[in-house]
Amino acid sequence: MHVCMLLPERFPPDIRVRKEASALRAAGHSITLLCRGGPTEQSFARLDGIDVERLPADRLFAGLSGMIDGLRYVASAVHPAWQRAVRELDRQNPIDALHIHDLPLVQTGLALGEELDVPVVADLHENYPEAARQIQQMRGWGEIARDPEALVQRVAFAPWRLKRLERECVRRADRTVTVCEEARAHYIRDCDAEPADVTVVSNTVDLDAFAGDVEPPTTLDHDPDSFVVSYVGNFTRHRGLDTLVEGFAQLVEESPDAELLLVGTGNDNYVAGLKALARSLGVREQVTFTGWVDFADVPRYLAASDVSAVPHAATAHTETTVPHKLFQAMAMGVPVVASDVAPLARIVGRTDCGLVTPAGDGDALGTALTELTEEDRASDCGENGRAAVEDEYNWARDGQRLCTLYDGLRAEG
Repeated sequence: MHVCMLLPERFPPDIRVRKEASALRAAGHSITLLCRGGPTEQSFARLDGIDVERLPADRLFAGLSGMIDGLRYVASAVHPAWQRAVRELDRQNPIDALHIHDLPLVQTGLALGEELDVPVVADLHENYPEAARQIQQMRGWGEIARDPEALVQRVAFAPWRLKRLERECVRRADRTVTVCEEARAHYIRDCDAEPADVTVVSNTVDLDAFAGDVEPPTTLDHDPDSFVVSYVGNFTRHRGLDTLVEGFAQLVEESPDAELLLVGTGNDNYVAGLKALARSLGVREQVTFTGWVDFADVPRYLAASDVSAVPHAATAHTETTVPHKLFQAMAMGVPVVASDVAPLARIVGRTDCGLVTPAGDGDALGTALTELTEEDRASDCGENGRAAVEDEYNWARDGQRLCTLYDGLRAEG
């Protein structure tokens, strides 16, 4: 099958998109990914056998035609520029299925699916309406008003409208792909999806990429004998990093040489607040903000870690998603401290790969970190995590689930 994927963001670096496209290509499908492009990026590239065609972001809403396209998108959630790109691709190389990554372009994909008479797979990476709510609350109207695109999104696609769009899209899509059982239950319960049409393809990892036999980055300036706590991922409020800093400060009372490694980047104001919090708690010098790192380097930062934290706040978003970082730490044999949002609590509790603490409770998180300074306990958790990803939580299994979904579409078509 020729599968056309739509991604409303730039590519790379989305690792989930890369894994899915590679899995389908290995199963014999051809993949064309249409994505948003940056001003300096080539309009076409071939990456790992995947054809990547980019729509320049600076032209999507530029000029009179771009403004008209934008107004049509706001009115209908169907974007004419993406429609034109897909029609042209289909003219050159007929499309057999549309695979839409995340909610903003699913309605566009559904319109094209009807027009081209091909099945549509809605791949919902997260609870998008609730993620948008969290981001908007964190940024506030003052910051949003200074960003024209964010302002349009906030006004035209408020969370209530996104939730209505989510329900419609899930009901109409031929298949829905999601990341965890809790999200699947949400789509069946709240969006009236048919259970047989919703498949979990989780954010698990390629075991070869996270084999555990790598050295920490040479650029890290830290004592190799210190106890290192890490977090890897985006820096936004619902990730619970303020709770992590509070818990780390409590750990330092018992382990004065401990270090906190925050790997990633995010909202500037939120990051500034984290630095101020660390300073107020007297641990700023022991907290390292690495900034963005290449995905290929993530195993090296985990190799420097004694514990990895996934301290998500309890929100409707985090209760229905599971992040890559959990499985990355497990694959590296690094014990985990996670908050008790449903997907994290279920997996960490089931596998005994670490400890679960109440979301938003810095004291409890600090106690858990202190418990994992005990080497035997930490070693047991790390070994349990690695065993769990080898047996169950790995991309070989999840990639096969995706391929099986497409086998079903091909049989039906």
